[in-house]
Order: sequence, then structure tokens, then C-alpha cells
Amino acid sequence: MNELTKWVINKIEKEYKDDVALLIGIKGHSTDGDGHGECFDFFVPETERANELAETFIIDGIGHDLYPRSWERLENSVNLDDMPLLLDKAIVLYARSQKDVERFEDCKKRMIQNLNKDAFVYGKALEYMDKALDIYRTMIFEEKLYRVRSEADCIHECLSKAVAFLNHTYTESAIYSENQAYNGEDENRMYFCPQMKIVPDGFFANARKLLEAQNVDEIKETVLNLLKTTRSFILERKPLVANCDSASDSIRDTACASDSKINFQGLADWYQELSLTWRRLRYFCKNNMVEKAYSDACYLQEEFLYIAQEYKIDELNLLDSFDKENLSLLADRSNQLEKIIQDILAEHGIKINSYSSVKDFLSKRG
Repeated sequence: MNELTKWVINKIEKEYKDDVALLIGIKGHSTDGDGHGECFDFFVPETERANELAETFIIDGIGHDLYPRSWERLENSVNLDDMPLLLDKAIVLYARSQKDVERFEDCKKRMIQNLNKDAFVYGKALEYMDKALDIYRTMIFEEKLYRVRSEADCIHECLSKAVAFLNHTYTESAIYSENQAYNGEDENRMYFCPQMKIVPDGFFANARKLLEAQNVDEIKETVLNLLKTTRSFILERKPLVANCDSASDSIRDTACASDSKINFQGLADWYQELSLTWRRLRYFCKNNMVEKAYSDACYLQEEFLYIAQEYKIDELNLLDSFDKENLSLLADRSNQLEKIIQDILAEHGIKINSYSSVKDFLSKRG
């Protein structure tokens, strides 16, 4: 056992025996044999007092950070929100009890289960795509090369994580080459992503351009290409939900389970609220009120994008039908999409709360 590992275990047993649940090391978390992370990486506190164990120090140029990571923070790793590596490559160096070990192993098991759920990793991929887009909104206004390079790496790390999740694996850093993606060695796992076999078009070629680019405009153009191709890659892999009978066995369980949890009454409430917008849109189209028709059509389109994610249905395309010289095309398309929504609700046995008149409403509602 590593001398540093012995030191911290001895300290726990003497001073924090009832306060620390686990001491964890991370396999493959080292560079050039520095052993960083393997002698220890973090401890799981059981009491507030355990946090006093936290300490940072340097030995022969190697920085060590003995820090607490609570059970609550470990759940972030289970949910792929924070460094899955901390569970996947974890080594239990010390345990207060077997019960603590079992709880930790359960966290690791659930994380792996999440990695293998199509619907779950798709949702995480979308989250990281959104993070990348948020950073890009800042980067496009930046002119300093060092800032643009830094932000481009952050964007590419988010995109790499999104792509890795859709490959049912994970990465802790941006992936710039095939070697990083296909290298299965445990050593220095922080910088590799084995099992990343399917990637967006031009993913590695564009990533290499980020390493080669020497000016701001070239980096911005390359990042935009990465965003476009990765977004398409993600959307093409949306899990099948609507038709569980025709889904493959590997997708059916997670997709249908996800579908069964969706509250389609919420979709009905959404439709009942938005029905007035449909009515107004038809009126504006009929009377050639271009600006108002376009405004309401854009509003509806944004709502369609929302419900596509919220209720796991195909995106509904309204705005491709807009033509200021022929608003009847927009009106017809809006009617078609309204019928699609009504059919979805009918398929799930949801009754629309609709009445033909105020008299009809009052007579039925008393």
C-alpha cells in the first residue's frame, strides 16, 4: 500500500473513525507515474466534523488534494452531471463499514445503468449541447485569441461529453483525436474516451483544426461547424417513444417506460391554452395581416419545439410554410399540426376540454 494511503487511513482511524464513511482512490488518474489520485482522491464524510480532514499539499512537485465528496455529490456522478470517472474507476481504500461499501457500489451500479439507458443519455446529450451553445453565445463577441481558444475548448468538451454519452460511455475532457477516442488503456483515463465509436461527421477533423488554428475567425468558424454537426448527430439519435410496438428490443424498454411516465394531460392543458393562438393565426392569415400572422406563427413554433422535448414527440414544422405572398399555406399547415396534436391526445385517451358555446359550457358545467 502507498505510504500516503497508509498515512491518511491511520489518521482517519485515530481521529475520524466515526466521521468518515469511505476513502476513495481513482484508478488511472495519473501522469508520468505521479500516482495522483491513486493514493487517495477524496473521502466521503459522514459527519460535519469529517470535513476537518480536508487538506492540500505538495510533495516533490506533485499536488495532492484530500477533499470531501458527500453522498449527495456522488449522486451527481450517478446522474452523469459530475465526473462519472469518480465512480467508474473508484478504488475503495478505506471503509468504515461494509454497509458504506455497498452503498457506494450501488451508486456505481446505478451510474452504469443510466449510461445504458437510451432516453437518459439522450437527455444528457441535449443538456451538454445547450451548455455548448451558451458558451458560444459569449465566444462570438470575443476578439482575444487566448479567450477564444479557452472558450472553444470548453465548447468542445461539452460536445465531446454529449457524443460520448450517446456512445454509452463518458469523457472528462475534450476529445481531439481518434487515439483519444479509441484508446482503452486505463492509464491517464482523464484524457481518453474508449468506446466512442460513432461520432458526428468531421468531428476529429474539425477538432484538429482547433489545435492548428492561429486566428480568432478560424476558431469561431470551426466551432460553428462542430456545433452544427454535433447537433444533427444528437437529434438523429432521439430514442423511439411514440411507437413502442415497432421499437427494437434494446430501445423498447427504456422508451416505453419513458412514455408511460409522460403526463399527456399536461399536453392537453397546453393545447387548450394555445387554441386561441391557432384561432388568431387563422384570422390573420385569412385577412392577409402578414406581420401579426408571422408573429403568432413564430410563437407557436417555439411552443412546438418545447413540447417536442417535454412530451417526446417529433418536432412540428410550421414556419417552413410561411410565405408573405400566400398566407393560406401557413393557415393550412397550422390546421394540420393542430390535428396532429389532437390525434396524439386521442391516442393516449386524453379528452380535450372543449365546448361549442357558452350555453353548451354552462349546461354541462352547471
